[in-house]
Amino acid sequence: MRCPVCKADNTQGPACRRCKADLSLLFALEEQRSAALAEGRGHLGAGRWAEARRLAERADLLRRDEESLRLLAVASLGEGDFHLAWRCYQMVRSTEAPTVK
Repeated sequence: MRCPVCKADNTQGPACRRCKADLSLLFALEEQRSAALAEGRGHLGAGRWAEARRLAERADLLRRDEESLRLLAVASLGEGDFHLAWRCYQMVRSTEAPTVK
């Protein structure tokens, strides 16, 4: 996690390793996001598409990345929302680094 004060990368909290800013709220949000993603994957495995989608959307609101977008895309496919699944796929593809051939 990048400190919003000094921009240092931090792997442990609750204080920034460089400037000692309190990052406990950010770490708590990240824990909530991780829990939502894990629970969402569990719902996918059980075929509970709506619950998986709800949790994927929650995780994506907390912090958007490939993991939340992929979970949202798969849950949307399960629900039959192909338009949202395609948009998620496009967002993931636009964030991937180009490969060198």
